[in-house]
Amino acid sequence: MYKRAILISSLLALPIKATAAGSPLAAGVFIGSPSSGVTVKYREELQFSMGLDTLSLTADAIWKVSDLSRGTFYSPFYTFTGIQWVDDDKHEWGPRAGAGLLVPYDYFHLYAEGGMTWYVQSDSSLELEGTVGIRFDL
Repeated sequence: MYKRAILISSLLALPIKATAAGSPLAAGVFIGSPSSGVTVKYREELQFSMGLDTLSLTADAIWKVSDLSRGTFYSPFYTFTGIQWVDDDKHEWGPRAGAGLLVPYDYFHLYAEGGMTWYVQSDSSLELEGTVGIRFDL
């Protein structure tokens, strides 16, 4: 009976891994500055995040450093550029750019990124911000 339960659970887990490997989407959570919330990544090209503690929206384009430098040594690193909007009295919106580190595992990946956001409003300012998070393959 015990062996049958292990066999059935193993067989049920196989299709999940096969569909996760072929899915272009990954979703998860992050903590950081200026906000913490949920994140979605589409392929290796785009990432979106929505901050929940301080309402914010972010959209970024991603470039792998290994593609830019033709070296596999830099494969876990990436750069990003995008735009960010924050519902705050001090900051509103602005372009952003930075770098990150991606550590893939079987069904999920961990990431950390940091960069500068240039908030454009009546008194513009540059802010150093960063996040740490986890995304699961869908």
